[in-house]
Amino acid sequence: MSSRQDPSSLSRSPSLSGLGTQSHCIHTMTQEEDSVLSLAATETLLFSGGQGAHRSDIHVWDLEHFQLKANLRGHLGSILCLTLREDGKWLFSSSGDGTVRVWDTETFNCLYHIHSSQDVGDVFSVVFSNSLNTMYIGCQNTSIQWFDFSDSKPDVPHSPNITHTLRNHMPRFFEGAAREPEEQVTRYSIPESCIYQNSHFGYVYCLLLGKVPNEEGEILFSGSGEGDIKLWKLHKGKPIEPLRTLKAGVDASTLALALHDGFLFCGSQGGNIKVFDLETFQLIRSLIAHEDDVLSLVVRGSQVYSASADGVVKQWSRGFEPLQAWRDHKGSVLSLASTRTYLISGGSDQFIKIWPIVKGNTQPEAVDTAAEDVMLYALEKWIAMPTVSGVPSQLEECRRGAKFLKAVLQQLGAESRLIPGAPGQNPLVYGQFSARSSKSEECPRPLNVLVYGHYDVIAADIKKWDHPPFKLTGHDGYLYGRGTSDNKGPILACIFAASELQEEQQLDVNVKFLIEGEEENGSVGFFQAVEQNIELFQEADVILLSNSYWLGEDIPCLTYGLRGVIHSTLTISSKNVDLHSGVDGGAVSEPLIDMVKVLSELVNSDRTAKIPGFYDCIRPLTSHEDALYDPIVEDMFNNPSGQRHWDPLATGVTKEELKRKLMARWRNPSLTIHQVDVSGPKNRTVIPRSAKASVSMRIVPDQEVADITRSFEEYVRKVFGELDTENEIEIDIKVVADWWLGDTEDRFFKAAESAIEQEWGQKPLFIREGGSVPAIRWLEKRLKATAVHIPMGQSSDQAHLNNERIRLHNLNSGKRVVKAFFRELRSLEATPQSQ
Repeated sequence: MSSRQDPSSLSRSPSLSGLGTQSHCIHTMTQEEDSVLSLAATETLLFSGGQGAHRSDIHVWDLEHFQLKANLRGHLGSILCLTLREDGKWLFSSSGDGTVRVWDTETFNCLYHIHSSQDVGDVFSVVFSNSLNTMYIGCQNTSIQWFDFSDSKPDVPHSPNITHTLRNHMPRFFEGAAREPEEQVTRYSIPESCIYQNSHFGYVYCLLLGKVPNEEGEILFSGSGEGDIKLWKLHKGKPIEPLRTLKAGVDASTLALALHDGFLFCGSQGGNIKVFDLETFQLIRSLIAHEDDVLSLVVRGSQVYSASADGVVKQWSRGFEPLQAWRDHKGSVLSLASTRTYLISGGSDQFIKIWPIVKGNTQPEAVDTAAEDVMLYALEKWIAMPTVSGVPSQLEECRRGAKFLKAVLQQLGAESRLIPGAPGQNPLVYGQFSARSSKSEECPRPLNVLVYGHYDVIAADIKKWDHPPFKLTGHDGYLYGRGTSDNKGPILACIFAASELQEEQQLDVNVKFLIEGEEENGSVGFFQAVEQNIELFQEADVILLSNSYWLGEDIPCLTYGLRGVIHSTLTISSKNVDLHSGVDGGAVSEPLIDMVKVLSELVNSDRTAKIPGFYDCIRPLTSHEDALYDPIVEDMFNNPSGQRHWDPLATGVTKEELKRKLMARWRNPSLTIHQVDVSGPKNRTVIPRSAKASVSMRIVPDQEVADITRSFEEYVRKVFGELDTENEIEIDIKVVADWWLGDTEDRFFKAAESAIEQEWGQKPLFIREGGSVPAIRWLEKRLKATAVHIPMGQSSDQAHLNNERIRLHNLNSGKRVVKAFFRELRSLEATPQSQ
């Protein structure tokens, strides 16, 4: 990025990004245990083939979410080449097992299994002529063969012996696991009349179909181990006819071919790219392109891309000049493919890399302007800002993160400004997208939605992460980085949902944003800042937040309850300094021993708290809420793999026991001792002059914070007072957050339920959570508005832990859920108290 560019800008145009911008991979997928030998792509799907030491699958990837969608099984050897029919409906795969398979790209069924009447060895390349309805293959035995789908008859039913015969004659470079295909398919054999023997004096590594000036019809280009490139005329129902041989000038194999703007590009062993003018058939350039073999070439737009065994991908201009080179694979780059949006590379390191392309730009770095891409670009820039609250050294980064969010809101069409926080604390960010017009007569004014979230994050230890915590990294369909799930990703999803509706002129509610920067630090100064600017928020009808996670991995959830929390620190101290146990042990009251005695009186052996009155005011369980647990329990028993976070809870218990455990985590209060610390050097001979303990209590409806706090303090002082000690105790209540409980039958919850079902195709599980969000109950009471909590992430998101992530599918779908929720609200009337 140019040093002059505004860091808050969302523009990705060359004029702002700068032509010298270093290209970067935006996502990485892992093809387990396989080098990525071949690639082919439609605009929505990517197909990849591997070396097949363990299996010979073709992997199908979803290019929207970068996740594995299916595995196509049948080949018994490495997948050496993949190519698509012009309309993208058929996929052709050639293999080290000497066969070609044709797959339906919609059903993923294998349509045809084609083998030669000869032992051809590896089938290195395959192309398909749409006009002739004919497939051409290049083989290890130096032949070129073809198969016309128009007038061919299938073989007799296939037997295992034929497969065995095809596999065990010519020694192959790419042997795979010996395994029979799982399904029976229509089988064809290529007759002797459709074989051109000895087409080259070497293996036929690559084929290409294209046009040549002054020649009618398609021309077949072939490259081989001898280095020559041959051109063949094609005729319907007739053998291929030699047209011309292009001499590369050196004895080096031709491994890849590409055709662009009347020029033929030939990737060679050793690293050169030969360029032929197809009007004169002259070799006009020999580019010293790479330090090792050029293994793949692809054309997209006005650019040619090359990949090499040296691990580098290069981009070439029309003038045959290198525009850019970049390296991200750890090993050889074996294959390339492209779509309108992406350049895709596959390597010997088992990784598939996604590189963005922009139309009309020479920079592989540039990104398409689709909304998801802009959202990811904004998230990438925001994650790079370590907005860690509660750390004085990060105050400037937090402020930079707040300013960035304000600029994002403004660039997307919202009114936005910063609201000062408490002195020395982070600011709040306010934004508003206004409804398109006044509502109809049925509803006198638009509803007001207040979206609450936080831009601050907790610290991250870079040594314990697999990826840099403050660099957005896409891997296997997940986005890694501190704040991706908690809470920057969901915030941006909500912002872009409102922005897209406004751009589509479909925004019929006012959407306001209240994003704080101290949530991870106890929301210090938040309540006072809101009170001082209450006129901005007091007409809210519904409060939306997305700051939690699904119960598992597969089923969407709707959160209707959070426990509250009271954090306290107990300090027991002596008037003495730190003492030596060998001198004073047994002669003084030791603070740590007193602390152990006090802590031992806080919890019973059955894990219940001993605080008097702690359980007196808990709201009774209703039959309606009890029934909400039933589908959760059923799912956890029937789909344990989809509930990763809860697996230990469901182990070795009955359904009724599991329900009780869930209630213990969600709707029952608890007391936890988090840590104990002492003064002094902390060695084995010192009696510390003071001991500290962190204790928290999770509270639930209808416990009152003030009552529980008072009862806790009185009980601790009573226990301490019964000790025969000279020490003193201090109780410091650090953080207090009230519980929150929504009404699942409320109209806003019904709207959220409908929105989730529209996107995910199934009803959500209604869940409560054991954690706390300090602001939500306070906002609900202060604004007299209903709060709705729509989680976007999965249980494995690792929020607050190392390798925090969010699944790209969940982030994009979460945005669409919020859009659908806003649409659902258009039919609801504003509450009378806020009119």
